[in-house]
Amino acid sequence: MKMNIDINTLINFSNGKYSYNDYTKIREWFEDIRHREDMAGHLSAQWDEITEQQKGADESLNHIFERIQYNILLEEKKQKKKISLWHFYRQVAAILLVPLLAFSAWYYSVNIRDGAREPLPEAVAQAWVSINAPEGARVEFMLPDSSRGWLNSGSKLRYPSQFGGQRQVELTGEAWFDVKHQNNSEFVVSVPDMDIKVLGTQFNVSAYTNDVFTDVSLEEGKIEINGKGAVFNQVLAPNEKILFNRNSRTVSLSEVDASRYSAWKDGYLVIDNEPLGQVVSRLERWYNVDIEIQDEVLKSYRFKATFKDELLEEVLKLMAKTTPIRYTIEQRSADAGGVFKQKKVTMRLKR
Repeated sequence: MKMNIDINTLINFSNGKYSYNDYTKIREWFEDIRHREDMAGHLSAQWDEITEQQKGADESLNHIFERIQYNILLEEKKQKKKISLWHFYRQVAAILLVPLLAFSAWYYSVNIRDGAREPLPEAVAQAWVSINAPEGARVEFMLPDSSRGWLNSGSKLRYPSQFGGQRQVELTGEAWFDVKHQNNSEFVVSVPDMDIKVLGTQFNVSAYTNDVFTDVSLEEGKIEINGKGAVFNQVLAPNEKILFNRNSRTVSLSEVDASRYSAWKDGYLVIDNEPLGQVVSRLERWYNVDIEIQDEVLKSYRFKATFKDELLEEVLKLMAKTTPIRYTIEQRSADAGGVFKQKKVTMRLKR
């Protein structure tokens, strides 16, 4: 039987104002639409109804949908259930193209980590777990050794479900790590250009495949970095950063305020005198948008600012005040299947 959900119930649920009966209704609604052939169209229709009701509200709809997901996971954790809706929820978010600003990867920290306490068959013990942070999202994670961290938008982390003698993870994109110290057990973060070896420390790694630079900044402890394609070895002390240029194959070391490079995990978008071409790549990942710069000369203009949970429109307004750009925003529209396209921004030189 097809069912609809009352929009007020969804909004109240997102604000934490709900009964257990409300939770079960929302869970049943998700279960119902999971099996619908017209799932995309149904979701879009429900989302349009929320949009209409929330016109003029100060709060972003993205935050509403984020908290719906948060409370579902919270209730399922309370009920000690397998979080079976977690993967489906991400499918829902992808259909609606909702940029989830931050959520905790309980599926991994609860199910994988707790499950690792029980004896596992050898084949299972060697399995690797993957965590993906969608564009516009930040994902908190917990590793089998209780090391923790955050994965930035558009990033992927792979690690074994159980660590052996060496603790090794593979990263594409950006992550912040707080590594738990273990005697005689190195922790290695492997990225395309280098391996980062630690014993116990806090550091940030940015290694997106479409960026020219790979950078590592250290907050606490000590790490050793070994190059792959280019031969280099560097030991970092706190508040030092190494920058590897993939084009020139060169390495530079500098003293920095390392906390600025990991501020993203706390919701801060820090742009530190960066060229607009580089800034655009970060905005695309942060807000899950497509940005086109039509005048090449704009890419060399530099921009410096720090934003905290600002909407894309506010960021663009400030950029237009401090750099000679004008921009247009193409609002999302649905295709024939009811799936919304990615929002697009076009930047031009202000003449």
